[in-house]
This record gives sequence, structure tokens and C-alpha cells, in this order.
Amino acid sequence: MKMNPALIVNSVVFPIKSEIRKLIGFLLFFRAVLPLLIVFLLVVPVSLHAQTFTIDTNSFYMEETPGFLHEPIPFPDANGSNSPEEECEEDEFSGTEPEGEDGPYVPGDMIFVPHEVLYNNRWDTLYIRTGKSDVANMADSVFLLLNNPAENGFVFPYKGKVISRYGYRGSRFHAGIDIKLEQGDTIYNAFDGKVRIARVMSGYGRMVVIRHNNGLETVYSHLSKILADVNQELKAGDPVGLGGRTGRATTTHLHFETRFRGEHFNPERIIDFENYALRHDTLLITRSFWRSGNSAATASSGNSQEGSRYHTIRSGDTLSKIARQYGTTVDRLCKLNGISSAKVLRIGSRLRVS
Repeated sequence: MKMNPALIVNSVVFPIKSEIRKLIGFLLFFRAVLPLLIVFLLVVPVSLHAQTFTIDTNSFYMEETPGFLHEPIPFPDANGSNSPEEECEEDEFSGTEPEGEDGPYVPGDMIFVPHEVLYNNRWDTLYIRTGKSDVANMADSVFLLLNNPAENGFVFPYKGKVISRYGYRGSRFHAGIDIKLEQGDTIYNAFDGKVRIARVMSGYGRMVVIRHNNGLETVYSHLSKILADVNQELKAGDPVGLGGRTGRATTTHLHFETRFRGEHFNPERIIDFENYALRHDTLLITRSFWRSGNSAATASSGNSQEGSRYHTIRSGDTLSKIARQYGTTVDRLCKLNGISSAKVLRIGSRLRVS
């Protein structure tokens, strides 16, 4: 059977013509909408950046939790370390207010502010100190009510023997108080507050950090078991964890720290570790609070750094520059701080100069 050549040609050419017509139609449509697409891209901004990390707030900033101070103090943030041992000076207790007949004395001009304002709305569930405050140069005073009549009273974390105090251990600095305990002993929250961190962290081992309504934060580390969850509200006396020796620890004990705006200070400023009670109902924090040599609690512990001077590292500082500024030598600075001449100076950290 012979096939018609015209039919064969049409069967091949017709589909090609059809596809060509579709392509021409698409090009005409694209040419028509191209100006509109260009205008759209110019008018509507397109973000090329994606958020890669989010700090968990869980509505924390909207809560009405109490803190007390004269004025909120803005401090610039810079990265700081989170080691339980770091270089800084001994502290000075800067004064308290007397107790009245009807309970803790509260000045009449006190301003009630949420403590999230005190911390510049920083709620980091990973690191103890997410920014460094230049507390040594703070301009205003902060008044903290440690014993708030509207809250549960202070509870000592664990009634044990103090085996290591706040201060220097040779060339290293111990940023808290160590209390001897046995494996599994229960450790209690000191003040009403909210759990900010509950995790394993380097030398701290299993650790809990609680931000308190009074403006302080406390650290409980070397735990064998954590009994609190992040963002959990705790009252003073609630269990925080069980004692242990996780992290960098040579014996079972509680490493306990007190901090203000991320900066640690001697817990014996506010707590009597022999009588397991608060020394004062209020605490006034001023610039002199962070200077060395005037703390009675520190001096009584045998770790006083009276007469010592410290320099806060700023941009452009070097050991030789600091040595010239204070009339000393690089070798002397290295010996005072237990560092080498090749030490990288971290902006915001403090260096002992005499």
C-alpha cells in the first residue's frame, strides 16, 4: 500500500508548527509581563538574609516580675567568657539600708521596674554571660531589695562546709564559693526567680542559672542531676538539682556564684556562710562596688587584694602600652596576672597592674 507523501509531510510538519506557535505565544506573553515584573522587584524589597539563631524568650519580657533600682542603667555589650575561673579583682561591699520596725527598709523614692529592663531584655538560655558590662565605670547606683516581703524569704542553697572561697587560687581566679556535700544531696534555690539555663557547660558540668526577681543571678554547678527546667518559675527553697562532681571538680561539691548583669561578685558580700543567712536585706551597687581591697568578707577569708589596682582592657591596649601607663613592666604584669607576654587581651576584661 502506497502512502500519500503529502500526508507524511503534514504529520511531521504540523506538530513542529504547533510547538513554534506555542513558543512565540510564550515569548509575546513574557515580553508583556516583563516590565511589570521589573517594577514589582524594584518596589517590593526582597530580604537576602535569613535568621540563623533565635534566643528563647517565651514571653518572658512581658511578665511583671519585680526588680528595684533608681534608674535603669544601659551597659554596652561585648562578648565575655563563661569560665568559673577568670581574672578580675576582689570586690568591695558598698553599703546597705537599715531594717525598719515593720520589716526590710524600702526607700520612699524607689521605682518599681521589671528586672528584664535591668538586663536590657537579654534572656539567653545557653550562656551565663552573653555580653560584658563595664560595671567598673557605671555612672549610676543600683539599689536591690534582697529580702522582698512580697516573696519567699532567702534560702541557703546547701548547709555544708565551705571548702574554697571566692578569690585567687594562685594565678587563677575562682569566681564563686565551693560547699562540700555528698553525692545526691539536694540543692535549693536561693531567691524567687526563673530558670534561665539548665544544661551541661564545660568546667561547670551540669549547671543551673536562675535569674531572680531582685535583679541578681545565682549559679549552681557540678550537679549530678538537674531538677529544674529552662523558663521554670521557682520559689526560694525549691529544689534546683542534686549534688555531684560533674565538670572540672576534684570532689563532690556545689560551686555557687552570685552575679549582677553577668559579672560575678563575692557571695559573702550578701550571704553569711556560717549562719546560712543574708547579711543584709538590701544591696547598693555603685562603681566602687567593683573595686578591690575594701571588702570585709573578702579580707576575713584571707584572700584580700587590698591596695591592688586594675585596668579595664580597651580597644588598642597592649601589655607594653599598659605597662608604660602605670609605670611598670610587661614582665611584672605577666607575673601579677599569671599570663604570658603573648596573651591575647580581651576587650572589657580586667588586668591587675599593681
